Amino acid sequence: MLLSFGAKNFFCFKEWVEISLALNSKVPPDISKGRDVSLTMCLKGGNASGKTNALKILSFLSYFCVNSFNLKPEDKIPYATFFGNDSPSDLFIEFEIGSIKYLYELNLTKQMVISEKIYKKEKRNTLVFFRNKNVIKTNTLTKQKSNLLIRNNASIISTFKQLEIKEFDPFYNFFINIKSNVNYFGLADHNDEDYLKTSEFYQSNQNYLDFTKQVLIKFDTGISDIKINSYKDKDDKIKYFPVFVHSLPNSESNPTLLFFDESSGTKALFNLLLMYNLTLQLGGILVLDEFDLTLHPDILPHLIEMFENKDTNPNNAQLIFSTHNCDIIDTMGKYKTYLFNKENGECFCYRLDEIKDNIIRNDRPIYPLYKAGKIGGVPKI
Repeated sequence: MLLSFGAKNFFCFKEWVEISLALNSKVPPDISKGRDVSLTMCLKGGNASGKTNALKILSFLSYFCVNSFNLKPEDKIPYATFFGNDSPSDLFIEFEIGSIKYLYELNLTKQMVISEKIYKKEKRNTLVFFRNKNVIKTNTLTKQKSNLLIRNNASIISTFKQLEIKEFDPFYNFFINIKSNVNYFGLADHNDEDYLKTSEFYQSNQNYLDFTKQVLIKFDTGISDIKINSYKDKDDKIKYFPVFVHSLPNSESNPTLLFFDESSGTKALFNLLLMYNLTLQLGGILVLDEFDLTLHPDILPHLIEMFENKDTNPNNAQLIFSTHNCDIIDTMGKYKTYLFNKENGECFCYRLDEIKDNIIRNDRPIYPLYKAGKIGGVPKI
């Protein structure tokens, strides 16, 4: 479970940006639902205020800890500093595996890892792994020798996975279960082939297809069924694609539409609901930039509720998202909303419950305050 994360000198953040999902004793029980960590968090702000770059912290850490071993030795580490300066960057992430809390810290440049640390969090932080450049200084997690060959641009977690050092598998599994639609360039471009890959998965996993059908029917898309058909391409490979069945009154047959004939919202949900369901069923963290894109505002609270409801989220999966939808502030409330701002080229953020003058109350809507510009997070036009 994700507890908090942050970075310094990372993309648009010159100084530290920190996102905490912690819920303390001041949070009313009807909001915390007995949890001390939120399962959902909303990032809001104007364009170019830093929302997407904050999500990049999670997507980068996931990539680096899982896939950096695949980089060639001469490759640069794919991230950006604040306006391209040459100073090192710092990143951290706090998380829980089972009942044990850990803190992972990373200090790096584009050319090399300067230090990589893992702390076990008990009554105090205990350093259990410390890498200084390419030398392992501390390692109480395994019996591996300290003279292992470590590459400048690869995480120790990704490296140990390749070396089949099993003691680091829990860390690897945590990071590989961070799923995101954000990459180095921001919101990942839609690929016209995505729906074919999704269809292939649905073909082999009927329960996931059933989930998507139920949600699309619930959202009044006019769809009554989805069938997965196939064809052979020019290389004689089988390709799967969806056929959407619609029910019309006074019609003897049920007309069908292909994927590209459906609305933008339906097409988005066909792909996104697979990501939602995989995260809910397997646990992990779903990171979505502009999760409201092409979707009606009334649908958004239902997507969030999938993560808040214990029946649909038995594994405490988490959803971290950015949005330009304003009504969602009142759905999320002050304990689960961060506002992003920019001043003099630097981005920063704060959670709404950090505002000290009691302007935000649990029994009153937040949106009017936000719209009036009284709590920040709106563009200065």
